[in-house]
Amino acid sequence: MAIPKDFLSEEVRCGYTISAAMKQVWACQLELFEEFSRVCDKYKLRFWVDSGTLLGAVRHKGYIPWDDDLDVAMFREDYDKLVSIAQCEFQKPYVFQTAYSEPQFVRGHAQLRDSRTTAIIPYELYKDFNQGIFIDVFVMDYVPEDEKEKRRQGHRASMLRDKLELRSNPLIYSAGSLYNLYRAIKYRLKYPTRKSVVDLYRRYEDTFRCNKGSDCSFVAFTAWVYTDIRRDKHVFDETVYLDFEYLKVPVPKGYDKLLTVKYGDYMKPSHIPNDHGEVIFDARTPADIKVRELRRKTGRVKFFFNTILSFSES
Repeated sequence: MAIPKDFLSEEVRCGYTISAAMKQVWACQLELFEEFSRVCDKYKLRFWVDSGTLLGAVRHKGYIPWDDDLDVAMFREDYDKLVSIAQCEFQKPYVFQTAYSEPQFVRGHAQLRDSRTTAIIPYELYKDFNQGIFIDVFVMDYVPEDEKEKRRQGHRASMLRDKLELRSNPLIYSAGSLYNLYRAIKYRLKYPTRKSVVDLYRRYEDTFRCNKGSDCSFVAFTAWVYTDIRRDKHVFDETVYLDFEYLKVPVPKGYDKLLTVKYGDYMKPSHIPNDHGEVIFDARTPADIKVRELRRKTGRVKFFFNTILSFSES
């Protein structure tokens, strides 16, 4: 769908000014969403907008004015299918990221990026994966009914996640702690190849794949933090479509239950920052060019000492 001409203009919503530059970021994310929807529709994969995007669709018929990202969620079975066909379906300039495609991208979810653009989270500047503007693709895993089993899975996932982060992050990220630096080197020796890192990540996800939908009443974003916020899977039994800027987006018919649990009185706006912190956006410059430019300005020595300082102050 073509971007409406007036969409890219600066405007004020709820007393908050949205710059023309942020509108360009939004437009890129909406194009990513359209491409994501195309692939999911082709393979009949279920998905819904989620988190702040869901809240924005219900309350603002678009982005929350101070938001800068777009989130979608899928059940595990649909997510795994998407991952299996993503590298064939998403072609340049689009990049579908998981730890299977880019081993330094070790998160519990995927991102779809536009490589013609830039969206750098500063602490990820020295990680070697594409850092274009993105949408988040979260996976909802089934949660076991038995609390003991749930705790066991959470403990196992936590240990594997720790190994993955230390193994996959550049060594400079462990510079603030001799113990973490020792473990990072240890895991590099234990998992020396890209294949071994991918296998380790698969073991992490397998922790949750053993939970079957027929045996579980709830789902959750196990993702990178094993969460206790459970969702009734039947909230997603039916899908409706709501306006979101100049598009229509799928939302679970039971969205009121989801939003109330997460936000309380969700129709009352409150300016809450997202989880990314400051993001360096540039809708006109490819990420690889911007990353090289910022690395030259920052310098590895300066980054090294800033990393040590940040650890010592935490």
